[in-house]
Amino acid sequence: MMMKKTLLVALSAFSFALFQAPSVLAQSAKAPATAPASQKATPAMWVVKDRDTTIYLFGTFHLMAPGIDWNHGKVKSAFESADTLKLEIANLDAEAPAIANLMATKGQLPAGQTIYDGLTEAQKTALSAIIAQSGFPPEAIQQMRPWMGSLILSLGLYQKLGLDPSQGVDKTLDGLARAANKPVEGFETGAEQIGFFANLTDDQQKAMLVSTIEDWDQATTMLNDMIDAWKTGNADKLGDLMNTSLRSQPELSKLILADRNKRWADWIATRMATPGTVFVAVGAGHLSGPDSVQAFLKQKRIKSTRVRTK
Repeated sequence: MMMKKTLLVALSAFSFALFQAPSVLAQSAKAPATAPASQKATPAMWVVKDRDTTIYLFGTFHLMAPGIDWNHGKVKSAFESADTLKLEIANLDAEAPAIANLMATKGQLPAGQTIYDGLTEAQKTALSAIIAQSGFPPEAIQQMRPWMGSLILSLGLYQKLGLDPSQGVDKTLDGLARAANKPVEGFETGAEQIGFFANLTDDQQKAMLVSTIEDWDQATTMLNDMIDAWKTGNADKLGDLMNTSLRSQPELSKLILADRNKRWADWIATRMATPGTVFVAVGAGHLSGPDSVQAFLKQKRIKSTRVRTK
């Protein structure tokens, strides 16, 4: 039977840039200490260029298992040739205190409410089991708004599977750029990314939490499939895994995916007027499917070309 594409994994994939900030992760589950043998990966990359401007588009994973060698060949040379690195969020370490503070305030329910409110008895029982497995203090999760609880629980699951925020592709590129005195810019701030979730309606938040509960047992398989697709540069499969379930909720998809991709495409179109080379690195789900950054560039008659990274 074909596995249902889970909203849980899709939403988490579009938000994990936040969770690379170290103070946000202070209470999260620890990744396994033993690193696997090195695996060569060839993630997808595109280029947009004219006579004097080149912009690379590289799809990332915000958390990554140790031992995945993706920084080689044409990806490495493209990054090294760039004058500027453009990420979803620049300098996450510096933003960490503000991100943690906002998540602590905007992610908490008013007194007298709990994350269980509005759930069926079966859903409450399942959520309690998930919280018990997570390693987080139950009383802390119970006081979180549904969007916050969903993201924190899924983050803990992913780290238990060996995905490490310190190994995240964006974070690695950020460190390499700063070591080379390469300017690092962001499309968004941590506060803006938190706002995408904090401003969800109660119904949208509940749908997110219910998806977390119902899809929990499938999340591991889907996540492994996503990582395999990323490592082999299978952008179509990765986009299908990440984006299909998100589009089942049109308002949420517009907020988390389409609107952001359009803004980023607008920035790229404007930046093409300035000579130089930019390496754009954003979550891989933003670079696939009908609402991708490349699709919005195409609407502007700007061509993006896939770069063979193998």
